[in-house]
Amino acid sequence: MKNTKNNHQGIKIESVGRNVFQILPIAAAMAASGVIQPAFAVDRTWFGGTGEFGVDTNWSPTGVPGAGDKAIISSGNSTLSINTAITSLDLSGGVLGGTGNLTLSGLSTWTGGSITGGATTTFNSTLELSGNGAKVISGGRTVNAGNTTWSGNTGNGANDLFFNNGTFNNTGTYTDTNAFNDQMTGTGTFNNSGTYNKQANTLTNIGGGVGFNNTGTVNVNAGTLRLQGSGTHSGSFAIADGATLDLNFGTHNLNSVTTSGDGTFEISGGTANLNGGSHTSRFLLSGGALAGTSTPIGGAATWTGGSITGGATTTFNSTLELSGNGAKVISGGRTVNAGNTTWSGNTGNGANDLFFNNGTFNNTGTYTDTNAFNDQMTGTGTFNNSGTYNKQANTLTNIGGGVGFNNTGTVNVQAGVFNVAHAMNNAGTVNISAGATLQSSCGGADCFVNAGIIQGNGTVITPMLGLSNSGAINPGDGIGHLTIDGDLHQAASGVVNFELASLSSFDQLTVTDDVTLGGEIDIWNLGYTPTVGDSFVVATFDERLANSTFATVSTHGFGAGVAFNVLYHEHDVTLAITAVPEPEQYALFLGGLGLMGVMARRRRNHILG
Repeated sequence: MKNTKNNHQGIKIESVGRNVFQILPIAAAMAASGVIQPAFAVDRTWFGGTGEFGVDTNWSPTGVPGAGDKAIISSGNSTLSINTAITSLDLSGGVLGGTGNLTLSGLSTWTGGSITGGATTTFNSTLELSGNGAKVISGGRTVNAGNTTWSGNTGNGANDLFFNNGTFNNTGTYTDTNAFNDQMTGTGTFNNSGTYNKQANTLTNIGGGVGFNNTGTVNVNAGTLRLQGSGTHSGSFAIADGATLDLNFGTHNLNSVTTSGDGTFEISGGTANLNGGSHTSRFLLSGGALAGTSTPIGGAATWTGGSITGGATTTFNSTLELSGNGAKVISGGRTVNAGNTTWSGNTGNGANDLFFNNGTFNNTGTYTDTNAFNDQMTGTGTFNNSGTYNKQANTLTNIGGGVGFNNTGTVNVQAGVFNVAHAMNNAGTVNISAGATLQSSCGGADCFVNAGIIQGNGTVITPMLGLSNSGAINPGDGIGHLTIDGDLHQAASGVVNFELASLSSFDQLTVTDDVTLGGEIDIWNLGYTPTVGDSFVVATFDERLANSTFATVSTHGFGAGVAFNVLYHEHDVTLAITAVPEPEQYALFLGGLGLMGVMARRRRNHILG
């Protein structure tokens, strides 16, 4: 019987042992993952005074927190002098300091108090920054965190993170979801190599003494993330619709950075160096300086203030709005290339001005100047128009004497006065509407040269030495009347075009001062039936200098047999019909001539080489 009993006991012990060895690996894995804690884990509370972390009697229950324990500190000053690893930390007040590194493997909560001293605190699992209490990282302390949640404040400026020579390194996901405005302030650094999510429709302000460096991903999903400290970035910023990333102060180096999304990437202060990368979100320059290497702006852009500076190129590939009253500055050798630009929104004279300090603006699309009050471009630089410039408001637009205005495209002066104080050589087309004025107020020789086309029903005001025309002057838009207020000098290659529609409808040019005639006069038929003896006073002036005349007379659309005599009087030029074909022949000619409007369009674009 004894042997039988012993055999049964052996079988039972063997079975229990086998089950224990099967369970242990599973339990160890669950403990390592944080699903369960070992049975010996203890929550140990700091006694509240000043002392060493590693002294048993400073904790309740007695004993130094071990690998499976939680340390709870709500007051006092606990100094850690040796490297230690525990499960978690609950810090609601007081100070955790010292030179020993602390590693946390489980969920930790920080509702208040300080982590200080020249060492490292590493949260390998989850860190919760919650409540309204201030959190301080100081004394050279570095905090490394995996996944962090920053939440739970009940008012603006609560649950703030203070730095005093401290560093926070986010390597996982940092979720900023406070219901009210929050901030990081003081002096220190926040490094994001993981993912930073700004979730709430509030302001998160990273203060001027806190550097924010992004080599990972920042998602501004709502509200405004404002960076007031300096930073170096090589990661990405995704900005959701209605949200804003605001570089507000300091120097930010964006090296091959991506900014994307339907929100707004704003520079409101400091200096932002865009060094390559892709920027497709909406862009707002409201202050500070945009600098760096040649980097295009892909999203719709608004410029309300601040400067674009440095020896490189900024190209706005979408639309650009120059708006508001703030000054805009292009300086330091910067070239700005823009497609379609709107210059509008000033509320007083001299507001919303464009300043140049060794800068260049190239308009390749449509530039719409529609400020409600007088505006100007001033300083020292160049504005090149190869697209279309529309001056629309009944105001003065002044291009200052230090700003060269070069036109190879089209300028439409539709209202008000467009004044160029710098020497101007027009190589494009200038259209001047009735009641509008193109003015040159330059004071030197060769100040105002037209090598392109000047046309319309408005007024051209010349400088003291007049307008030198080596291109084409076309009175009217169709049939019309152009006034040149000043002197006119016709170069050998210059052309003046006149259209005749009837005895009472024909082009007229008025020159208020003297003329020096030369070059070519071209006469275009716009439906007129010539009759011998008809005459047209096409040009009037104060005096014709040196008994000058046009060197060449050309006619277009009249057919063979029609002859004009150009009569040069003391104060005018008159065209007189001296010969016409037989009426039947001329009627046949007119019937085959076709659309007269084609000739008008040809005339308005005619420049002799």
